[in-house]
Amino acid sequence: MNRVANVMKMHSRDKWSWFIIPWVVMLSVFIINLVISVFIDDPMYTGAIASVYVYMFIAGIVTLAQTFPFALGMSVSRTDYFLGTSAMIILTSVGFAVLMFLLGLTEGWTGAWGSDLHFFHLPYLSDGPVINQFLVPLVILLFMRYLGIVIAATHKRTGRSGLFIASGILLLVFTVLGFLATYLNWYPAIFDWMVEQSAVDYTLWMLPLIVIFAVVSYLLLRRATI
Repeated sequence: MNRVANVMKMHSRDKWSWFIIPWVVMLSVFIINLVISVFIDDPMYTGAIASVYVYMFIAGIVTLAQTFPFALGMSVSRTDYFLGTSAMIILTSVGFAVLMFLLGLTEGWTGAWGSDLHFFHLPYLSDGPVINQFLVPLVILLFMRYLGIVIAATHKRTGRSGLFIASGILLLVFTVLGFLATYLNWYPAIFDWMVEQSAVDYTLWMLPLIVIFAVVSYLLLRRATI
């Protein structure tokens, strides 16, 4: 347990990557949108909050690439590294989701920041019970982080050629599925199903993918070389 805590402590020393840059990115985009909204008469709906999700995806790739060799060099086992990194991802994602939830509530209390800017509280994504405004960002944050982690783990285990082969296999699978959907006329049913899904429904579909990404990442890292 102490070794897992040591891995978390190792990550926490990189305050810029884990804590500061995500908020610098998001608040910078928010301020730009806020200034623009002041000069616009109509309500302004923006999806710029996606910037923090994109950052989490990139950070997942960079974190593993930068810290995995260092941790193993410090005699940390692969299992402890994965558990410590996962604990750090979950804790920081919960923290970010709580702050985004509070900012969404603040957006409502202030009348969309006094300028009709809808940045944290968006139609569709924030629909439903209030708790959804916490759960939806939390699941998306975890999904993007582990998507980055599994890509980096694949590269770490198989190298560049393995990553290309895995990408090619995925492309082939989606191409075959696209052909079957066209040939068997699945698209109307698929679009009908997609229209019926809420944001929470989509995030629930992400949960098993997050588990798969985590398990695959762990299995790849167990055999990865430095």
